[in-house]
Amino acid sequence: MRVGIPGGLLYFRYGKLWTSFLQALGAEVVESGETTRSILSSGVSKAENESCLPVKVFYGHVLALRDKVDAIFVPRLVSVKKGTHTCPKMLGLPDLARAAVEDKVPVIAPTINFQEGMWANYRAVYSLGRLFTRDPLRIVRAGLEAWSEHRLYLERLTLGLDHRSALKGETEDLLCEGRELRIGVIGHHYNVYDTFTTMSLLDRLSSMGVDVVTADMVPEELKRRELRRLPKDIYWSYEQEVAGAILACTRYRLVDGIIFMISFPCGPDSIIRVLCEQENRRMGGVPMLSLVIDEHTGEGGFLTRIEAFVDMLRRRKGIASEVREAVAV
Repeated sequence: MRVGIPGGLLYFRYGKLWTSFLQALGAEVVESGETTRSILSSGVSKAENESCLPVKVFYGHVLALRDKVDAIFVPRLVSVKKGTHTCPKMLGLPDLARAAVEDKVPVIAPTINFQEGMWANYRAVYSLGRLFTRDPLRIVRAGLEAWSEHRLYLERLTLGLDHRSALKGETEDLLCEGRELRIGVIGHHYNVYDTFTTMSLLDRLSSMGVDVVTADMVPEELKRRELRRLPKDIYWSYEQEVAGAILACTRYRLVDGIIFMISFPCGPDSIIRVLCEQENRRMGGVPMLSLVIDEHTGEGGFLTRIEAFVDMLRRRKGIASEVREAVAV
């Protein structure tokens, strides 16, 4: 069976897990590849106007696979952590995929919901495996192998590799190499690692002589510590990670500035943006630039804002160094 995996949204987080599992079960995995202008255009033409940019990109990736595979794999992630839920768009992705392909190809959509306990998720994974093999031991081995590959992928992200290098298992091209200026690029995986929608932001910052710190590179304990300081728990699990990373970077001065990547019109991110900006000001934190991107974002204006922000941080850091030197004298 040729199974397609759309290269949008949660692919940037769980793509290695899904690919390894399906391949271990004997499926031929076909990925839609990186986002292109044609993929975005086809997604925009198919998706609802009110959809956020990542959903429109996801539509395009599904359409790119429609005539190439026997089935498309789109899990329904309801909850990945006790007491939280994913964004509503994650819950409806299988239905969106079915609407995009118009019944021309089946959509495989296991439901993962940690509110129902671990055994419910084990049964969902086992039922998925039964579509490819009747051997229960092979399903278990495939699951363990895929989970190991997934953990290695996440570990590479924490070490400073970008999404493409981490997928390939490369150890070069670190985002953080000890340069003088360090900027946190914080946001959901699909808002940070998609080179087309972000116009290769990470590569451009590196070419400017800037070290990049992503949310994956912020220690988990610091994120949890900052989330515990908030007066109320954040309802969405992925927003918790983003907010925890921004607040940790602010409080512990892990970076010289923060770029918060947001896709229009994401409701949860808009709420987190206000929360983080308020907390940042209250703590007297680091400069923070919120970049809202959609299908109409122009490269010229986008790069101008990035360059101006980097120049401002350099001047700010230079003035601070001169003051410290003067005080020392």
